[in-house]
Amino acid sequence: MLTVAVWNLKGGTSKSCTVQNLGAELAHRGQRTVLVDLDGQGTLTYALGMEGAAPTVLDWIEGKAYPLTTDTDDLYLVPGDVGMFQVTEEADLMGPSLGRLKGFDICLLDCPPSLGFAAVQAVLSADRVLVPTLCEPAALKGVSDAVQFIQEERPGIPIEVVRTRYRSRLVLSRDMDSQLAVQAVAAGYRLLDTTIPENIAIAEAIAHQVPVGNHAPDSTGAIAYGHLAQELLSLWSLPSAP
Repeated sequence: MLTVAVWNLKGGTSKSCTVQNLGAELAHRGQRTVLVDLDGQGTLTYALGMEGAAPTVLDWIEGKAYPLTTDTDDLYLVPGDVGMFQVTEEADLMGPSLGRLKGFDICLLDCPPSLGFAAVQAVLSADRVLVPTLCEPAALKGVSDAVQFIQEERPGIPIEVVRTRYRSRLVLSRDMDSQLAVQAVAAGYRLLDTTIPENIAIAEAIAHQVPVGNHAPDSTGAIAYGHLAQELLSLWSLPSAP
């Protein structure tokens, strides 16, 4: 099983949205995918219409629970729990929990935007890290800080950065995009070719609590997440079902 921590120190970068929609697209391509909601806010769990579902991630890290099915074939979820805000355990609980996941191809860890227990343990336990970011000055600093931390704690781990809520008509977005490309070369991470546009269908899908590919399959947002899944499967050397 390939384990990917999806994380950024800065909040508001469409992290949970990316986990939801990328996970759904990976599942559509034949990858049995499990999503783990490590953020006490529970945005991922809400977006999949499973708010209040149990057992939760707290049960999972204690070895007492297994992922739940979702309405999407081959897509599973370990639901979030507000109690994650209070977890301060320093022991390695993530590694054993991931080791108990059997029969899955990919695990996406939806991390909180912090350096708390959940995020740090996810980064330490993952095979790769995916960093969603906006093309804005503050967001670029978040990428820089996140990449620095990852490389200090996990030298050599592959890091991929995906641009989200991208607005190509804005000069600022294009300028920050150029800076991000330069930063990627200097810092040694991969800036993915796929960009996820600012698209109302993505927001509507969250309100309807379904992946955007289910809500509006022909929207630019759904198409972009499909391209992202295809790019990452190729990069990760994993097969894609026709």
